[in-house]
Amino acid sequence: MEDKPELDLLEERYAAALLAGDQAEAFRVIKDAMERGINPLVIYTEVITPALVAVGNAWHRGGLNIAAEHLAIQITLQHSAYIRGLARRRKPIGAEAVITAVEGEMHAVGARLIADLFYLEGWDVAYLGQNTPTNDLVDWVRERKPDLVILSLSQRDRIPVAQEAVRTLKSLDNAPLVFVGGVGLSDPALRAAIPADLISADPLEAISVANRLMKVREEPKSAADYLAVLGRRVQQLRKERGWSQQELATKAGLDRAYLSTVEKGKQNITIGAAARIAAALDTTLSALIDEEDTGRS
Repeated sequence: MEDKPELDLLEERYAAALLAGDQAEAFRVIKDAMERGINPLVIYTEVITPALVAVGNAWHRGGLNIAAEHLAIQITLQHSAYIRGLARRRKPIGAEAVITAVEGEMHAVGARLIADLFYLEGWDVAYLGQNTPTNDLVDWVRERKPDLVILSLSQRDRIPVAQEAVRTLKSLDNAPLVFVGGVGLSDPALRAAIPADLISADPLEAISVANRLMKVREEPKSAADYLAVLGRRVQQLRKERGWSQQELATKAGLDRAYLSTVEKGKQNITIGAAARIAAALDTTLSALIDEEDTGRS
């Protein structure tokens, strides 16, 4: 049986640790990921977030009680602070985002993770936490005049609250951009009723769209930046096709270990090798290094 991709193994270890309430093992996973040089954005979206989904699913099935779920969330919040303290933040872009869970929403770990990602991408972030009353939020936004407000919810019964909050925020003079996200937005019909500038459960899509709408001027990319983009794009396309690293490596005529370092953004890949990967994925070389194609700036 072939080895599982590195990120899948890390996610499985982290989910198992959270479900078992094993704080030491959970920390070892995050420390391991950081020491391997995995991009913090990838750790958040490919390791931590799926593990939290597994915790939520276990709770909904009755396999995890509230105390155990709360412990898993607190462990994760400790690790987000650890990552935030070690990760290299991009140059500040001069834009501010206010991020909070909607009124009545007591689950704010998703909002905390999104706040961290925006911060690492150079945004000034005001994180308000859980259960922020709509009237107080609107008053605060009116006075502070942020560029973006992100509302998070995990429960479907909070959607009407989010709808009203978005309408009120968008009615303000010089209204900010307003995004809504969270696992409580799985029903397309309910999502369509929210008049937000973006509704998405993907934090990296939120960052990409926010930067584009704010016309953030990006710093010139280094070779390392392009390698990181190429690695994310290759991994994304591979997973969309349901292929393992070994399957893609075989189709491209490359070694699996070599492909693994490409996906991590750590391989000074040759044009020839990149072209073989592009051909195996039925795409172009330019598409592999164009972040606009990934929707994941």
